[in-house]
Amino acid sequence: MIRKLIPFVAALLIFTTGCTNSAKETENKEATQNDTLSAEVNSAELKKLNEMLKADPNNSHLYYKRGQVYLGFKDFAAAIEDANRALKIDSLKTDSFYILLTDASFTSGQTRLAKESLERCIKNIPTSTKAYLKLAEMYFFVKKYQESITNINSALKIDPTNALGYFLKGMCYKESGDTALAISSMQTACEQDDKYYDAYVELGSILAAKRSNLCIEYFNNALRLKPQSTEVIYFVGKFYQDTKRIPQAVDAYNKLLTIDKKNKHTLYNLGAINYTFLKDIEKAKGYFTQAIDSDAEYAEAYLARGICFEDLKNFADAEADYKMAVQLKPNYDPAIEKLNSLIAKKKG
Repeated sequence: MIRKLIPFVAALLIFTTGCTNSAKETENKEATQNDTLSAEVNSAELKKLNEMLKADPNNSHLYYKRGQVYLGFKDFAAAIEDANRALKIDSLKTDSFYILLTDASFTSGQTRLAKESLERCIKNIPTSTKAYLKLAEMYFFVKKYQESITNINSALKIDPTNALGYFLKGMCYKESGDTALAISSMQTACEQDDKYYDAYVELGSILAAKRSNLCIEYFNNALRLKPQSTEVIYFVGKFYQDTKRIPQAVDAYNKLLTIDKKNKHTLYNLGAINYTFLKDIEKAKGYFTQAIDSDAEYAEAYLARGICFEDLKNFADAEADYKMAVQLKPNYDPAIEKLNSLIAKKKG
């Protein structure tokens, strides 16, 4: 599970998946861009910085501040231009200008420029932990975990208390399959920063996969920081469900539904619990229906509800749900098997 833990990487994910947008999504994106452009043109902060730069055109920090504003408006070309202007004036005193250039380049898909910016930063400012860690994040994204760890270690030599470094190292170990070192690194991240929400969640998730009760301690630490986190409450419920502690699972899921009453995965899991453990098929069917109401393209929920209908001898509705599941996921073998079996029964 790679969660939204590294904003720098998440930005590229958004960019690279953008090409699959539907026409409606493209229309919405264009509308958002127009709104952003309008806000940019009318930005009081931007106007103020433009006036200040007219009076002081060699002020590198003003270009940096304006570049940050452009980045906020997703005007990446302007942000890159201002970052380069700042660096032309002053490339040795601060890593902030390089980081701005990196963020704007990376988010706009210019990954080579982003990498070159970080390498220049490390060459000119060899004590920049930010540059090492951002470079580590780039290697992490392309699954070059050893290269990522090498850069993390360079950052940690400069700052042995850097919680992000230990967290990112833990993610590398986790993705490499070394959960023992992943746990150790995540625990060190928490020792360095006892408010590190993401590290607590990752620790809980790794331990939950091992069916270790210790995961609850880490999930509770995460909830101490974000009591309304549906993500963590779901993980708690799923752990109890997977370890067949059904009352605790139901309590967690019900708590989640008080925060997000249309959470489709929670509704589905409550349906599964009622079907498998509590043997209440009608109630299970009701939860699967609610999951479908939350997401009309939830193929797994149609299959599960179809099974409930079939058990209740409502074969017409069962067939309709199986067909819908297959329509939504044409290669969905469990639904295909149930549909074929039901058709064979009708013929027999």
